[in-house]
Amino acid sequence: MGSTVRAAAQRTLPTMRTLAILLVAIFAVNVQSARILGLFPHTGKSHQMVFDPLLRTLAERGHDITVVSFFPIKNPPANYTIVSLEGLAAQGVETIDLSYFDIQNKLLNSLGIEKIIKQIFDFQPLADMATAICSNIVDFVPLANAMKKSYDVILVENFNSDCMLGLIHVYGLKAPYISLSSSAMMQWSADRIGVTDNPSYVPLVSSEFTSQMTFLQRLENTILNVYYKTWFRYAIQMKEKAIIEKRFGRRIPDLQEIAKNVSVMLVNTFHSLNGVRPLLPGVVEVGGMHLDHSRKPIPHYIERFLNESEHGVVLFSWGSLIKTATIPQYKEEIIVNALSKLKQRVIWKYENSDEEGTLTGNILKVKWIPQYELLQHEKVIAFIAHGGLLGMTEAISAGKPMLIVPFYGDQMLNGAAATAIGLGKAVSYADMSEKSLLEGLQSVLSPEMRMSARRASKIWQDRIADPLDTAVYWVERVIRWGHQIPCTPLPGIWVS
Repeated sequence: MGSTVRAAAQRTLPTMRTLAILLVAIFAVNVQSARILGLFPHTGKSHQMVFDPLLRTLAERGHDITVVSFFPIKNPPANYTIVSLEGLAAQGVETIDLSYFDIQNKLLNSLGIEKIIKQIFDFQPLADMATAICSNIVDFVPLANAMKKSYDVILVENFNSDCMLGLIHVYGLKAPYISLSSSAMMQWSADRIGVTDNPSYVPLVSSEFTSQMTFLQRLENTILNVYYKTWFRYAIQMKEKAIIEKRFGRRIPDLQEIAKNVSVMLVNTFHSLNGVRPLLPGVVEVGGMHLDHSRKPIPHYIERFLNESEHGVVLFSWGSLIKTATIPQYKEEIIVNALSKLKQRVIWKYENSDEEGTLTGNILKVKWIPQYELLQHEKVIAFIAHGGLLGMTEAISAGKPMLIVPFYGDQMLNGAAATAIGLGKAVSYADMSEKSLLEGLQSVLSPEMRMSARRASKIWQDRIADPLDTAVYWVERVIRWGHQIPCTPLPGIWVS
């Protein structure tokens, strides 16, 4: 009797395994057949660098991807369709002249309220950029053709524009949409998903505060919170709504209401670096999802420079948007004089360099650097950066301490966050002197700071899942369940 049962069980087991494999295959096909539309209307290259790994991974998992962007990827897979926005606006690559900040600092210092006015000045170009791009894309035929198709989910960058949300409504796309942010949540983003952004302890993305603010800092944070929300509504949302209505000859709902349709927000932060915020299930932190673990090769002349260093190397880069070679001569002399006093060697991303770098003393200036690969290199012991979130993420991933010289946007906030967790120290560009820069470097290069940075890195890496895997999971979860995911408590305006 027992042998008969065992024999029957053995015959049944392969059948059950086959059935399980078939069920998994059916489920995989259902997921892999999903059609995904990605809409990325911002001209900043660093923003697109955050999203590209997610889009490529979704394509590799079998999804049919259509991506609208100013920065189309190279060698896309067969199931990856590109709608390039190139030519509709100037791309943000090495476009910022550093002499601008000297002029701005002199002007604002004369007014006596430079910090508040600077934040307002820094954000104003985002409104002009958003409305100019919106005016162009409403007539862009390739975009219109892409939006006339049906999709299972739509990915939309959430930064300085809601024009794409208006177009989603105009073309009647019924798919749920996911909001992607390359930075911490913007001041106008919290309301659309019902998140509390109490300015008494939630610092603005443009501030240099942490959650531990003085009364005057809370007051400034509150005033600017109200200002930015009002500014975004009237300088961007209402104007974009008018542009769309004029182009299509009909009224559309308030973009602020359409924005509440969001199913999930994927935000390029993680609380151990960027600070704790009150969030909802629909706000998912995926800071670090852009990190490329495949490791690109380091140019041979840089590798040689690294290996020949006796005391280690300091990496110096101010990102993809700032053109470092435009730095005023007196500022460059301050930096060179301070760096030359270090026993460490320095690799400086400096666009006006020779093909294989320009070596002066202990400083090697190079046109381009494989930044993440260099930060992972054992010879690189510190990072001079501008506080952009991608560089911050790469540094904390590698456990390398930072000297941060912030210029605009979220860089002051990131610098304050890094200082708070012992990852680095911030130095003002406006007030930078040889003394302050050298003291900052000595602090960052100290054994205590290097140990603190390694500890911050371990805490940052200790999470339940890889950030890219987390982002993929949430996209596919929305594909599976659509509008049924109860991630936002707010009603929006659905297309009819």
